[in-house]
Amino acid sequence: MARLSYVDPSSLTDPDLVDIMEFARQNGTPRPESQAIRAHVPDLLRTFTAAWRTAFLNGVLDHRIKELCRLYVSRTVDCRYCGDQRSVKAAGEGVDERHVDELLNYQTSGRFNERERTALAYTEAITWNPDLADDAMWAKLHEHFTEPEIVELGYFVALTSGQQRWIRTLGIGHKELLADTDVGLAPQVVSR
Repeated sequence: MARLSYVDPSSLTDPDLVDIMEFARQNGTPRPESQAIRAHVPDLLRTFTAAWRTAFLNGVLDHRIKELCRLYVSRTVDCRYCGDQRSVKAAGEGVDERHVDELLNYQTSGRFNERERTALAYTEAITWNPDLADDAMWAKLHEHFTEPEIVELGYFVALTSGQQRWIRTLGIGHKELLADTDVGLAPQVVSR
């Protein structure tokens, strides 16, 4: 059970907040539970959602890579709540459970191309060990990405890494709020 209460979506009267919660119900990633915690501070919910939509759902870098990096963070920080979410948009771009299963072996897995491996190495450096971001890594980043893409990915990984570490401390679970939706959940969660 969550360590903080969920704001009841039916208690929201601000149309922007209502829309944010409805988007979470219909699209997931982020799911309703984490958004309902953020709703305790309405301006925080608004600014987080704007940043998330800019850096994750939209932006200059292809969404597929951002989803792989988000899931890599989930796996390595052991945030099961976040790790059990899937981006519907990324699924449409070919990210499937076989990719998720191979994330911790991204360096040697044949599932990932060189661009994806480079993004995942950058994610590992940001999340766990900045010393990995040496001249060779930066050369690969510049080979495979534009500077705006590097900036967006770095910002997104920093945002998601911090959020996932925080969410892990909250003890929230799926379907504890707006339980009528399975959208954005991994197959093993839906089948429970």
